[in-house]
Amino acid sequence: MPRKVIIILFAFLLAVAATAVTAQAETLSWNAVTTYTDGTSIGGATVTYRAYWSTNSNLTNLDTLGSSTTSTSRSFSVDNENMPRGSVIYITVRATVNGTDSALASPLSWNVPAATANVPSAPTNLRMN
Repeated sequence: MPRKVIIILFAFLLAVAATAVTAQAETLSWNAVTTYTDGTSIGGATVTYRAYWSTNSNLTNLDTLGSSTTSTSRSFSVDNENMPRGSVIYITVRATVNGTDSALASPLSWNVPAATANVPSAPTNLRMN
């Protein structure tokens, strides 16, 4: 294989490895909803949750954070969700039982981590063949 092809392949693999490291998953979690607002038990009914985020503390212009789930947590990637790095966002969750939605949970304010430069390590073990 020509030396030029090997160098290009090596550079490509470094770029792929650097990209994989930056895709860090964040996890949001919450307590399960077990009662209706009148205090009665939900019992065996299925509760689904949908998480949202907004740059506005009044929770206007909500962006969905993934799809509905029965899980009480949601993992996500800041970059995949197009969250503004280095800014404060507000996250909330809504429960649904038998097609009826709850009110939105009180928002969690969260500082979206700033982007960090992901610089690959320098090549090592240089030698002449």
